[in-house]
Amino acid sequence: MVKTGAPVPVEVTPEIIALGRFAVQEHNKKQHTCLEFKKVWSAERQLVNGYNYYLTLEATNEGKHNLYEATVYVSWENNEKELTEFKIIRPTPGGAYPIDVTPKCTPLKFKKVWSALEQEVEGFNYYLTLEAADGGKNNVYAAKVFVSLKDEKELEGFTLVAPV
Repeated sequence: MVKTGAPVPVEVTPEIIALGRFAVQEHNKKQHTCLEFKKVWSAERQLVNGYNYYLTLEATNEGKHNLYEATVYVSWENNEKELTEFKIIRPTPGGAYPIDVTPKCTPLKFKKVWSALEQEVEGFNYYLTLEAADGGKNNVYAAKVFVSLKDEKELEGFTLVAPV
């Protein structure tokens, strides 16, 4: 006999990311909004007559980053998905929330890597100094990239250092 239970944390896998995308798409359909999915920050799964997935995800609305809580039910019978809840997480005093730090107007064009450092953690951190063109002007940038043991890559920092 299968027992239902409390939600348990699950790893953010490609399946979970797909559920996050689904949640944003369904919310956009229902509410006639134009949110753009960015990332699933955390996920929990609860065994019911199927599964409830509780997701904390990031999406943008007209360029502004916000965090949302979404619940997606996945049926055992036919694997159908249903968005049962979707709400914004309101900022709280003292809380830290993602902000948009990358201008969307002009994409940077990579030129070359000036230097690189590798740090072994549970995966690898790469600290790069690189040159890129921004609208025809060359600049030097500092970047931090994390590569997990599963070869998943995440840009953790990217800042302008100086013009060339």
